[in-house]
Amino acid sequence: MNREFLKSLELTDEQIEKIMAEYGKSINSYKEKIEGLEGLSEKVKNYERQLEELQNTLQAKEQELTQVDELQSKLKSYELENLKIKIANQAGIPLDLASRLSGETEEEIKADAEKLAGFINQKPTLPLKPTEPENIDPKEQAYSKLLENLV
Repeated sequence: MNREFLKSLELTDEQIEKIMAEYGKSINSYKEKIEGLEGLSEKVKNYERQLEELQNTLQAKEQELTQVDELQSKLKSYELENLKIKIANQAGIPLDLASRLSGETEEEIKADAEKLAGFINQKPTLPLKPTEPENIDPKEQAYSKLLENLV
């Protein structure tokens, strides 16, 4: 808006001054609002930057948690293997067979070890001494009695 336009409308100088004063006030209020919006846009940019940093931090922490979970899983498997070896040793099972023990708890593994030890530690039954008389030559029978008495 300019003064020439208002003069072309055949307004008095006093009216033009009042209109221009009001127009200036409204322009100044809009400038203040625009400056406030510019400050807000800076805040938005800062918040976006902070959000991106937090997202990056979150991703890093999630990766760390994944690694921790993997390490905990490995630790559990190592502890289980150690327990199997310990129980196998106590049960008299060869260490090569310790990995074949099954179970998740110590009681389950011990029960399986006892079963396996029962099969492994069985002593073979010896044949009985013959009770029937043998047909042996009397000379040979004398030698065999002599040998029996030596033992």
